[in-house]
Amino acid sequence: MNPVFVHDPRKGKTLHEWFSLDGNPDLDKTWMTTTLEYLDDSGELKLMDVQLTPADFAVGEIRFKKQFRKLAADAANLVPVVEFIDLPEEARQGKTPFVYSVDANKRLVRLGVSAAVVELVEERRKNWQMLQYLAGFHVARMDATHRQSIDSLQAQYKDSLKQHDTSLDAIARAMSELAASSKAPVGTGRTIPIVPVAAGTAAPSCGDAAAAVAEAIVTLEDSTKCTNCKTCYQDLPELFEKTRMVIDGESREVARLIPGALERVTVTPELKARIKRVSANCDAEIIR
Repeated sequence: MNPVFVHDPRKGKTLHEWFSLDGNPDLDKTWMTTTLEYLDDSGELKLMDVQLTPADFAVGEIRFKKQFRKLAADAANLVPVVEFIDLPEEARQGKTPFVYSVDANKRLVRLGVSAAVVELVEERRKNWQMLQYLAGFHVARMDATHRQSIDSLQAQYKDSLKQHDTSLDAIARAMSELAASSKAPVGTGRTIPIVPVAAGTAAPSCGDAAAAVAEAIVTLEDSTKCTNCKTCYQDLPELFEKTRMVIDGESREVARLIPGALERVTVTPELKARIKRVSANCDAEIIR
């Protein structure tokens, strides 16, 4: 639960340029999101997205066992700990902070959180928000006078991606030259077949297909076929993310298109080049 940060004065002239939180998930959020697996009353596997706080982490640590207690199913005045810490002191009276967990039978339960753990959650939030401030993420929630700092951070990010792509292109050229100079037989390379539309699915008309291509710069055909090779959400984090799905009765980590990402993203030649490379490297061949 400890955040990763780097302080490098060589990277610029301002404090925000020196600090980097790269490597942490959900940089602009207070808490990252995780998936809780449980069985419902009929024994069917279900998934619940929860915010991962230090309280949720502590549930799995034996040394914190005495800080939690199982709450009755009909217990009243329960407030999730992520909401409880936002309440003023007077509003907390009579309310019980809790986190979701599962029992030995994987049934969903609510665990009451001690005052000591609540204080830990508050302290860790303050620490993370301080690091966000130092890294410049606070400017996104402030007035337009800080827009210049935001643009500077974005320029650095784009420059980093450009250097990354240049390195990959150089490696690709070197591999191509090596293959051309070798005596390996032609045609042994891996080809990416065109995946047909599943049976029973109506084919779109030419007009609909053209409109779809114009609107979507990339598509993910079927997340259930994803092998979680990590290529898409590592190289295209603005478009793809990792999630968890129940597939054939089992919980699996897969990739998906971030809802609304296609409408927010700015299409550039550099982005198109990354999409093309990710599509070619997708193990499941479901990205187009």
